Amino acid sequence: MAPPLPHVDTWIFDLDLTLYAPEHNIMEQVRNRIAAYVEDYFKVDQERAHQIRYDYWRKYGTTLGGLMAEHGVDPHGYLDFVHDVDMSLLQPCERLRAGIEALPGRKLIFTNADAPYAQRVLVARSLDGVFEDIFDIHRMAHKPKPATDSYHALCAQMGIEPASALFVEDSAHNLEPAKALGMTTIWVNHSGDAESGDARPHYVDHEIADVASWLAGEKE
Repeated sequence: MAPPLPHVDTWIFDLDLTLYAPEHNIMEQVRNRIAAYVEDYFKVDQERAHQIRYDYWRKYGTTLGGLMAEHGVDPHGYLDFVHDVDMSLLQPCERLRAGIEALPGRKLIFTNADAPYAQRVLVARSLDGVFEDIFDIHRMAHKPKPATDSYHALCAQMGIEPASALFVEDSAHNLEPAKALGMTTIWVNHSGDAESGDARPHYVDHEIADVASWLAGEKE
């Protein structure tokens, strides 16, 4: 059963930690790969590498954003390295697939990852073929969420009217530009995940704990 949001004709989903839960361990792998890249690049210890990774994530939206802005790192080699993770930890979710397929209108992925990695995640979750397109970091001209330019690019390139669009995302600060454009915003709040946080910001319209449960109309 689709959520009662009759004004929405375009459903936009983040990928990581939105279409799967933190306990699937994929993002922990990615973060560790990022830290390993940073550790090697800066010749620092693991603790310092994780701090740099997190600081750049907070400042630029992704660690890659910081590495490109401050050090001119090539994105392609970086992304190939950090996305070399074990997808077997992700399990198919037919309930999630059915919920997304039932939504009336377009379905899109908007992710700071690249499309090949996103496609691997979708296949692992049995979500391949569900989404019309993947708007990835390369199509954002390497300006990751929450860079406002990337939201404008998404709407322009995909022909989206923000007032009739909805964005589902686990990182609350990535919802602020979407709300400013007029989108309906859904925050997937993983209360135990340090990079989600707990307080509900003013630019969040609805707060949920799990996408599949929300799409099924279950109370959380």
